[in-house]
Amino acid sequence: MPWLGSTSFAQVFALRPQLYADYVAFAERIWSDGAVDPQLLELCRLLVAQMLGCPSELRRRTPQAMTAGLSEARIAALSDWRRSTELSAAERACLRFAQGFVLDPHGLTDADAAAVAAHLSPPEMVALVEALALFDGFTRFRLMLGVEG
Repeated sequence: MPWLGSTSFAQVFALRPQLYADYVAFAERIWSDGAVDPQLLELCRLLVAQMLGCPSELRRRTPQAMTAGLSEARIAALSDWRRSTELSAAERACLRFAQGFVLDPHGLTDADAAAVAAHLSPPEMVALVEALALFDGFTRFRLMLGVEG
């Protein structure tokens, strides 16, 4: 049961209007600035939702990722992403990094970062970590307050 009487993320977050506006602007920028492929971002977002057990986030699809060509077959590959031939080496490296970010950020190693750096530039890595912080933090926010997407 939602603590605040609403099941809508937007309604709950809008109780802090200026913060909500800043959140929306930041989230939109993550998806629209082109710093990281939106398909990669969406795979990471969905892995975070999967790890944290957030059904509303698992059901949602980000339009930019789908427009960029992300298929449901590639999304389904997240169930066994370490071995999937549907996903690229770059995607698997980023998903491994995303998993560490969520489960044990202090456990991420130089080798984990190097695996991502083999595929992403330094600005892209920063953008990926910013996106992971957004996905992880606000998925937890939704779950803690019992609100949907």
